[in-house]
Amino acid sequence: MSSNLAQQSPETGTTHESGSDSDPRSQPRYWLYLLLALVLIGGLLLFGWLPRQKRDKAVQARANGQKSALPIVQVMTVQQASRTEELTLPGTLVPVSTTHVYSRAAGYIKSFKADIGDSVHRGQVLATIESPELDATVDQQRFLLQASTDALKTARSQFAFQQATYNRVHTLFQHGVLSQQDDDVAAAAAKAAADAVQSGLNNVNAATSSLEHWTALASYEQVRAPINGTVTARNVEVGSLVSAAGAGQGLAATSGPAPSQSAGPPTGGAQGGELFQISNIFDLRAFVSVPEEDALQLQTGQTADLTFSELPSQQFHGKVIRSTDSLSQQNRTLLFEIQIIDPHHRLRPGMFASVKLRF
Repeated sequence: MSSNLAQQSPETGTTHESGSDSDPRSQPRYWLYLLLALVLIGGLLLFGWLPRQKRDKAVQARANGQKSALPIVQVMTVQQASRTEELTLPGTLVPVSTTHVYSRAAGYIKSFKADIGDSVHRGQVLATIESPELDATVDQQRFLLQASTDALKTARSQFAFQQATYNRVHTLFQHGVLSQQDDDVAAAAAKAAADAVQSGLNNVNAATSSLEHWTALASYEQVRAPINGTVTARNVEVGSLVSAAGAGQGLAATSGPAPSQSAGPPTGGAQGGELFQISNIFDLRAFVSVPEEDALQLQTGQTADLTFSELPSQQFHGKVIRSTDSLSQQNRTLLFEIQIIDPHHRLRPGMFASVKLRF
């Protein structure tokens, strides 16, 4: 029996041989696939190689052009560099002089004649203290002075009498009418009268000094302004008890306002010591902390420009008048004081300033 068997198709009636030979129509498809693959690979190589080749040629052409071209040099006009540098630092305005007014007389506030915002001059009465004990002491010292003066007058009269007696006794003694003992007794009496006069004079001087002392203390019943300025704080009310040390008594000092009080200036709330605070708000200064690397470049006497956010279109001038000459160990800065020139009095203490320094 042959190995190749003929099979007849039931539909067409033709026969197909199964064996080693395949359908000859399927053979050209392999060549088609191979051709497509070659075309694809060639296209990829073409599209990848051409740009690279073009770029390499451009780079080579640019390199050749730079080799043959003249060098390009950038030039600038030589000029002297600026010898001034600027440094801008924050600062705070404070009054040149601020004084805290205390009481030297113990008593009660009888009245006050100046309040917050009032301009006062030196020697003006700010408040009056009622001190009955001090007034009584002054009256007592006045009476003691009067008594000492009367005693001195009596001693002088007695001295005049004893001196006259001694003169008569001594004349009679010289004529031999009276004895030596009589003369000595008269002389001793005159000497005692003279000592009494000197003692009375000392008592008068002591009483006068004591009266002046208590009178000077009584003068502090009128609290006066020590400088010209503006009252920036008042810590007393009528009837407040103050001590001779200056501290107000009756209310404890607090770190902040009570819940029912507004956060305003002290006007009789917390009485911690001072009765009034007066500041000269017309003469201001600013303190600036300069870093260590710039501190050595600044000198006293140089000018400074100040600007404020509240006055954006205005510039103020000042002058460095002094420094601490010692760096702070905490932040390594040198503190400078700048005196500000403000003839129109537009600035206020406590304002934040931007200080520009040049060196």
